[in-house]
Amino acid sequence: MNFVEKSPLYKEKYGAWAGHPAGNKPDLQRCCEEVWSRERWSRHHQCGKPRGHGPDGAYCKQHDPEVVKARKAAVDARGKEAWNKSMLEAYGKTFYDALVKIADGHNDARGLAQEAISKFQSRT
Repeated sequence: MNFVEKSPLYKEKYGAWAGHPAGNKPDLQRCCEEVWSRERWSRHHQCGKPRGHGPDGAYCKQHDPEVVKARKAAVDARGKEAWNKSMLEAYGKTFYDALVKIADGHNDARGLAQEAISKFQSRT
């Protein structure tokens, strides 16, 4: 068995709760991340995947902080894109049409803008 030096990323104990205050000692062959079980009465415990990624090689591939950060950024980007698309579908047509009319030389740009704003405010 390989001796693995303990990283400061590991907790002193995993899975401690009122019924088991001592918790479990960290397994240095496994990922240092604390995860929740999928049971009805969920409890936290040390991730069971092998370590070897991230700082000090203390994380599994899934919990590597850089991978987690990239995954979160991708989810946020998809959410922002979906939000912008829904806003364009809901309200953008009115404003886009007003801008096209102004660009085409509409004589009363302020009146057209006020009309578009009124339509927008009546929807919200």
